[in-house]
Amino acid sequence: MSSPVTCPFNQINLSLFREISFTKMKANLLFVALTIPSAALAAINWDIYEYGVVDTFKWSRPFPDDGTDPGGFHVNCRAEGTFHAKMYKLSDLPAKPPGGLSPWHDATEDFLGRRSYMGSWDGVDHKGHDREIVVMEYADVPGPVKDWIEDQQRDTSETNDSKWMFAVFRKPENETDQVTGAVEPAPTGEAADAHKAPPIHVKDKIVVFPAGAIYEILPLWVSKGSKCERELNNLAKYKPQAIDHSVLAWVMDHTKPKRDLGKREITFKIEAMAVTETEEGKHTRLMWERMHRTIRRNERRIQREERQKAREIQEGRFKDEL
Repeated sequence: MSSPVTCPFNQINLSLFREISFTKMKANLLFVALTIPSAALAAINWDIYEYGVVDTFKWSRPFPDDGTDPGGFHVNCRAEGTFHAKMYKLSDLPAKPPGGLSPWHDATEDFLGRRSYMGSWDGVDHKGHDREIVVMEYADVPGPVKDWIEDQQRDTSETNDSKWMFAVFRKPENETDQVTGAVEPAPTGEAADAHKAPPIHVKDKIVVFPAGAIYEILPLWVSKGSKCERELNNLAKYKPQAIDHSVLAWVMDHTKPKRDLGKREITFKIEAMAVTETEEGKHTRLMWERMHRTIRRNERRIQREERQKAREIQEGRFKDEL
């Protein structure tokens, strides 16, 4: 059954809150806390307001914050998954594992230094050495995500190299071993036949990335084995907000590491859905679009009349001077 149609102005959109200025933050946050239902409050990442968001982060939650489905759309299928990882700050790089990443220190600094930081969860930017990165066992990364990462690695163009933020590193062979660069993807086609070096086993690799990077490919994390695997694997259908025949996805929950206890472990949960617009939803959308166009036309008409009136007043003053 499709969810009831709701006015889009009643849906809470986190992107609106990002407009809040720092000087008015406390008053606005108090207002938010008093007016938003508890279910919606639980979905808000408050670090957004304390630290800000990187300029390049374009995503916002595509689902209503109260846990209901997008109004005016039928959910054809949904998929979700919870993943285990570790989260570090850049300040942890020189420290030895498990609290730090010293074997990958130079490789990680080099990889991140050649790219724009894509933010942590929800694009949050903790600035400087407090910036966060996620580390996962490569074996725990879903197959479609691994395929996508390796396809990106095979694209050696400068534009691609500076954009995608997933670094696959080998694990050190001993306590003094220093990793110097990312693992090259397995060759394909004729290159695979000529490739002599033995591949590094998936259990001997990790992947390092800013949490903000996964928003570009969220559906791939939960597509495998779902009832709409084909749709979720088609990133061309993946949209920031619901439209007809689109795929939506979001990081619904993520934990923080217990750094005071020396822990770095976290979990994060992703949900994705394939949606189509209902007839009722289409009717409501078209109504709002017509209303918006009418308002814009009236605004432009008023502006023209005001400009015309200003010209007439100016011309009248000129004639009086003559």
